[in-house]
Amino acid sequence: MADRPDPIVISARPAPPRVPAVEISPDEIAALVDRFYGAIREHERLGPLFEDRLAGKWDLHLERMNQFWRSVLLHSGEYSGQPVVKHNGLPDLRQDDFRLWLELFEQTTAELFEPGTAAPILVIARRIARSLWLARFGTPFNKAPDWLG
Repeated sequence: MADRPDPIVISARPAPPRVPAVEISPDEIAALVDRFYGAIREHERLGPLFEDRLAGKWDLHLERMNQFWRSVLLHSGEYSGQPVVKHNGLPDLRQDDFRLWLELFEQTTAELFEPGTAAPILVIARRIARSLWLARFGTPFNKAPDWLG
């Protein structure tokens, strides 16, 4: 029999446990999602934009947003979706809508949480808004606005 090379052995150490991005409970995330989207629905510009897409599907959307924010803030891993594709599919979405979204999110977060809890949530929210904005409107000649951080 011909000599065979020794098999390649690959070893890896396990990934460290994921630490939540912020100390927050799933119930607090649900309160954030519910209050924030309540504000969205009442907003002069954003309300109709969301309603056009979510009429009759708000319960499903709120559950998905709870999964999304638990995944982002608690690293639960329960959300799987394509936020860029969803947002890019909104035909009437304007660049400034992201600023309006962020303002409402910041206001809602400030109403619900102490500054030490709100701050890391807002850092993550701005990062998400920036990513979605860049995916939709960013070009080499169209840089992200200052309010996106």
